[in-house]
Amino acid sequence: MDWATEAVAGLVGALFGYWFPSQQHRVFREGAFRDAPATGARLFALRTFAVPAGALSGALAFRPGQPGGLASALTASFCFLLVGVSSADFDRRRIPNALVYPGILAAIAAAPFWPDRTIGSVAAGGAAGLLAAVLLLLLGALAGMAARSRETAFGIGDAKLIILVGLLTGWPAFLSALVLGVLAAGVVAVVLVVLRGRGATYSYGPYLAAGAVVVLLWYERFNTLGG
Repeated sequence: MDWATEAVAGLVGALFGYWFPSQQHRVFREGAFRDAPATGARLFALRTFAVPAGALSGALAFRPGQPGGLASALTASFCFLLVGVSSADFDRRRIPNALVYPGILAAIAAAPFWPDRTIGSVAAGGAAGLLAAVLLLLLGALAGMAARSRETAFGIGDAKLIILVGLLTGWPAFLSALVLGVLAAGVVAVVLVVLRGRGATYSYGPYLAAGAVVVLLWYERFNTLGG
């Protein structure tokens, strides 16, 4: 791979990051969201996140030392999907099924084409993601009961996302993606508690997605239990 391929991939990611926030209202099921596209300062803020995130994801997927070809294209494409999921979640605190369900199907279809993971490891990652999602849902519900609140940081949309992350990263790399995502979300939670008090709420999905993106882009470092 040369710098031109890396630059083109970065440009594609930047264009996606610019375009998607203006269109993401279309992927929501709720009419109130579909009829209210992001505009003005809200759109600017979403693009401020999505443009550099998309550009970096695309460029890093095709950087020197990466496998290139279909493998790097898959990495970049799934990273773009995770950027889109994060943008939608930042905007509406919802993870649209219209993004996650096709992503899950695409991750299953892509399983035979990864050069650095097997179909078995992808299946094991999906199973681990399902187990982690159930456990986190239970913990979230218990935390909500303790706080006497119906709203918890971890919801059904996050559970679906974590299954997608498991299928994308496979086993054992999924463990690293999960730990990175949970740690990132924990740091944000502490900051928000300090700044806004214990009632502060936030989107969990973008941090789970960030953990997955890091593992996808540096997969060789995370694909061992000791990594």
